[in-house]
Amino acid sequence: MARVGACVAIALLVVVLLANTTTAMKPRCCWDFAKWGNHDEHTSCEARDNSACSACNEWCQSACRGGECKFRRNRQCCHCYC
Repeated sequence: MARVGACVAIALLVVVLLANTTTAMKPRCCWDFAKWGNHDEHTSCEARDNSACSACNEWCQSACRGGECKFRRNRQCCHCYC
């Protein structure tokens, strides 16, 4: 019986930790996110690649409920408005 309780407690702890890491990666107000996209698949876009930059802006506006991609430290970041 104790083993079952310990297994349940460990499983619950893993679920809580996974939930915290996924919510921590969501864009938030007045914050720059260097990784963007549905699964953080993009890390930047170059200034001459307009299709990637417009995709970043579209994702940023929907993920942040307003925001835009800006160049910070030589990479494209999703900046969420407050």
